[in-house]
Amino acid sequence: MLFSRRTKLPFWQNARNLIWPKMGLRRLFNYYKHRSIRIPASEHSIAAGFAFGCLVSWTPTFGTHLLQCAVFCWITRTNWVAAFLGSAFGNPWTTPALMLISYHVGKALFVATGHADIITPDDGAGSFSEFLRAILHGDMAWEAFKANFMEYFMPTLLGGYVMGLATFPLFYYPFYYMVKGARLARRARIERIVHQEAIEVTGQPE
Repeated sequence: MLFSRRTKLPFWQNARNLIWPKMGLRRLFNYYKHRSIRIPASEHSIAAGFAFGCLVSWTPTFGTHLLQCAVFCWITRTNWVAAFLGSAFGNPWTTPALMLISYHVGKALFVATGHADIITPDDGAGSFSEFLRAILHGDMAWEAFKANFMEYFMPTLLGGYVMGLATFPLFYYPFYYMVKGARLARRARIERIVHQEAIEVTGQPE
Protein backbone atom coordinates (compact mmCIF):
# COMPACT_ATOMS: atom_id res chain seq x y z
CA MET A 1 0.00 0.00 0.00
CA LEU A 2 1.20 3.51 -0.83
CA PHE A 3 2.96 5.25 2.09
CA SER A 4 2.65 2.17 4.29
CA ARG A 5 5.52 0.97 6.45
CA ARG A 6 7.90 -1.60 4.97
CA THR A 7 8.18 -3.33 8.32
CA LYS A 8 4.96 -3.61 10.30
CA LEU A 9 5.10 -2.68 13.96
CA PRO A 10 4.08 -5.29 16.53
CA PHE A 11 0.67 -4.94 18.16
CA TRP A 12 2.03 -3.76 21.51
CA GLN A 13 4.00 -0.95 19.85
CA ASN A 14 0.98 0.18 17.84
CA ALA A 15 -1.05 0.22 21.07
CA ARG A 16 1.65 2.24 22.84
CA ASN A 17 1.82 4.76 19.98
CA LEU A 18 -1.95 5.12 20.16
CA ILE A 19 -1.79 6.04 23.85
CA TRP A 20 1.47 8.02 23.71
CA PRO A 21 2.60 8.96 20.16
CA LYS A 22 6.25 8.26 19.48
CA MET A 23 6.73 11.69 17.90
CA GLY A 24 5.42 13.44 21.02
CA LEU A 25 2.29 15.51 21.47
CA ARG A 26 3.80 18.77 20.21
CA ARG A 27 5.08 17.21 17.00
CA LEU A 28 1.80 15.36 16.61
CA PHE A 29 -0.08 18.67 16.84
CA ASN A 30 2.24 20.24 14.25
CA TYR A 31 1.76 17.21 12.01
CA TYR A 32 -2.03 17.62 12.07
CA LYS A 33 -1.62 21.36 11.56
CA HIS A 34 0.51 20.92 8.42
CA ARG A 35 -1.84 18.24 7.13
CA SER A 36 -4.81 20.55 7.62
CA ILE A 37 -3.41 23.62 5.85
CA ARG A 38 -2.68 21.53 2.76
CA ILE A 39 -6.24 20.25 2.44
CA PRO A 40 -7.67 21.71 -0.80
CA ALA A 41 -10.65 23.44 0.82
CA SER A 42 -11.57 26.78 2.34
CA GLU A 43 -10.65 27.70 5.89
CA HIS A 44 -14.34 27.52 6.85
CA SER A 45 -14.76 24.06 5.35
CA ILE A 46 -11.68 22.74 7.13
CA ALA A 47 -12.51 24.32 10.50
CA ALA A 48 -16.14 23.20 10.41
CA GLY A 49 -15.12 19.69 9.41
CA PHE A 50 -12.63 19.55 12.27
CA ALA A 51 -15.27 20.79 14.71
CA PHE A 52 -17.72 18.12 13.52
CA GLY A 53 -15.07 15.50 14.23
CA CYS A 54 -14.73 16.83 17.77
CA LEU A 55 -18.51 16.97 18.12
CA VAL A 56 -19.08 13.27 17.46
CA SER A 57 -16.28 12.38 19.87
CA TRP A 58 -18.61 13.35 22.73
CA THR A 59 -21.07 10.58 21.82
CA PRO A 60 -20.93 6.93 22.96
CA THR A 61 -21.61 5.59 19.46
CA PHE A 62 -18.16 4.09 19.05
CA GLY A 63 -17.55 2.56 15.65
CA THR A 64 -19.79 5.09 13.90
CA HIS A 65 -17.85 8.30 14.55
CA LEU A 66 -16.23 8.40 11.10
CA LEU A 67 -19.57 7.61 9.47
CA GLN A 68 -21.19 10.46 11.40
CA CYS A 69 -18.36 12.76 10.30
CA ALA A 70 -19.01 11.85 6.68
CA VAL A 71 -22.77 12.42 7.02
CA PHE A 72 -22.42 15.79 8.77
CA CYS A 73 -19.86 16.95 6.21
CA TRP A 74 -22.03 15.80 3.31
CA ILE A 75 -25.02 17.70 4.68
CA THR A 76 -23.07 20.89 5.41
CA ARG A 77 -20.66 20.62 2.45
CA THR A 78 -17.64 20.78 4.73
CA ASN A 79 -14.39 18.83 4.56
CA TRP A 80 -14.52 15.21 5.68
CA VAL A 81 -10.73 14.82 5.85
CA ALA A 82 -10.58 17.55 8.50
CA ALA A 83 -13.49 15.88 10.28
CA PHE A 84 -11.58 12.61 10.44
CA LEU A 85 -8.64 14.49 11.96
CA GLY A 86 -10.96 16.15 14.46
CA SER A 87 -12.40 12.81 15.54
CA ALA A 88 -9.00 12.11 17.13
CA PHE A 89 -10.27 14.37 19.94
CA GLY A 90 -11.90 11.19 21.22
CA ASN A 91 -8.85 9.12 22.15
CA PRO A 92 -7.84 6.78 24.99
CA TRP A 93 -6.91 9.79 27.16
CA THR A 94 -10.05 11.87 26.68
CA THR A 95 -12.85 9.35 26.07
CA PRO A 96 -13.53 8.39 29.72
CA ALA A 97 -13.83 12.06 30.71
CA LEU A 98 -15.95 12.90 27.65
CA MET A 99 -18.36 10.05 28.37
CA LEU A 100 -18.63 10.96 32.05
CA ILE A 101 -19.41 14.60 31.28
CA SER A 102 -21.88 13.62 28.55
CA TYR A 103 -23.68 11.23 30.89
CA HIS A 104 -24.12 13.78 33.67
CA VAL A 105 -25.27 16.50 31.25
CA GLY A 106 -27.78 14.12 29.66
CA LYS A 107 -28.97 12.91 33.05
CA ALA A 108 -29.49 16.51 34.20
CA LEU A 109 -31.56 17.22 31.07
CA PHE A 110 -33.76 14.18 31.67
CA VAL A 111 -34.30 15.26 35.28
CA ALA A 112 -34.95 18.90 34.31
CA THR A 113 -37.63 17.86 31.80
CA GLY A 114 -39.39 15.61 34.30
CA HIS A 115 -38.26 12.28 32.84
CA ALA A 116 -35.98 11.11 35.63
CA ASP A 117 -37.99 7.89 36.00
CA ILE A 118 -36.97 6.82 32.48
CA ILE A 119 -33.28 6.72 33.30
CA THR A 120 -33.52 5.30 36.83
CA PRO A 121 -31.36 2.13 36.84
CA ASP A 122 -33.25 -1.05 37.69
CA ASP A 123 -31.99 -3.74 40.02
CA GLY A 124 -30.23 -5.57 37.19
CA ALA A 125 -28.28 -2.58 35.91
CA GLY A 126 -24.66 -2.09 36.86
CA SER A 127 -22.91 1.16 37.61
CA PHE A 128 -22.01 3.74 34.98
CA SER A 129 -18.32 2.87 35.35
CA GLU A 130 -19.15 -0.75 34.49
CA PHE A 131 -21.17 0.43 31.50
CA LEU A 132 -18.29 2.62 30.34
CA ARG A 133 -15.78 -0.21 30.63
CA ALA A 134 -18.11 -2.45 28.65
CA ILE A 135 -18.62 -0.08 25.72
CA LEU A 136 -14.90 0.68 25.55
CA HIS A 137 -14.34 -3.05 25.19
CA GLY A 138 -15.44 -3.74 21.62
CA ASP A 139 -16.67 -7.30 22.17
CA MET A 140 -18.96 -6.22 25.01
CA ALA A 141 -20.31 -2.97 23.55
CA TRP A 142 -23.54 -4.30 22.04
CA GLU A 143 -24.47 -6.21 25.19
CA ALA A 144 -23.80 -3.09 27.24
CA PHE A 145 -26.04 -1.01 24.97
CA LYS A 146 -28.90 -3.50 25.27
CA ALA A 147 -28.60 -3.95 29.03
CA ASN A 148 -28.28 -0.25 29.87
CA PHE A 149 -29.99 1.48 26.96
CA MET A 150 -32.27 3.89 28.83
CA GLU A 151 -30.33 3.99 32.09
CA TYR A 152 -26.93 5.05 30.73
CA PHE A 153 -26.71 5.01 26.93
CA MET A 154 -29.53 7.47 26.16
CA PRO A 155 -28.41 10.09 28.73
CA THR A 156 -24.83 9.81 27.45
CA LEU A 157 -26.01 10.10 23.83
CA LEU A 158 -28.20 13.12 24.55
CA GLY A 159 -25.55 14.81 26.67
CA GLY A 160 -22.91 14.01 24.07
CA TYR A 161 -24.69 15.84 21.27
CA VAL A 162 -25.53 18.75 23.56
CA MET A 163 -21.89 19.07 24.63
CA GLY A 164 -20.76 18.64 21.02
CA LEU A 165 -22.98 21.49 19.85
CA ALA A 166 -22.05 23.66 22.83
CA THR A 167 -18.32 23.24 22.24
CA PHE A 168 -18.51 23.44 18.42
CA PRO A 169 -17.50 27.14 18.34
CA LEU A 170 -14.63 26.45 20.76
CA PHE A 171 -13.10 24.12 18.18
CA TYR A 172 -14.19 25.95 15.04
CA TYR A 173 -12.82 29.46 15.62
CA PRO A 174 -9.33 28.60 16.94
CA PHE A 175 -8.85 26.06 14.15
CA TYR A 176 -10.17 28.49 11.53
CA TYR A 177 -7.71 31.23 12.49
CA MET A 178 -4.88 28.73 12.91
CA VAL A 179 -5.36 27.41 9.36
CA LYS A 180 -5.84 30.92 7.94
CA GLY A 181 -2.71 32.24 9.66
CA ALA A 182 -0.63 29.23 8.67
CA ARG A 183 -1.73 29.55 5.04
CA LEU A 184 -0.90 33.27 4.95
CA ALA A 185 2.52 32.58 6.45
CA ARG A 186 3.14 29.78 3.94
CA ARG A 187 2.06 31.98 1.04
CA ALA A 188 4.35 34.80 2.21
CA ARG A 189 7.25 32.36 2.56
CA ILE A 190 6.73 31.06 -0.97
CA GLU A 191 6.57 34.62 -2.32
CA ARG A 192 9.87 35.46 -0.61
CA ILE A 193 11.52 32.40 -2.14
CA VAL A 194 10.18 33.24 -5.61
CA HIS A 195 11.28 36.85 -5.23
CA GLN A 196 14.78 35.80 -4.13
CA GLU A 197 15.10 33.41 -7.06
CA ALA A 198 13.99 36.17 -9.44
CA ILE A 199 16.72 38.44 -8.06
CA GLU A 200 19.34 35.73 -8.54
CA VAL A 201 18.24 35.14 -12.14
CA THR A 202 17.93 38.78 -13.22
CA GLY A 203 20.66 40.20 -11.01
CA GLN A 204 18.39 43.10 -10.10
CA PRO A 205 17.17 43.92 -6.58
CA GLU A 206 13.66 44.66 -7.83
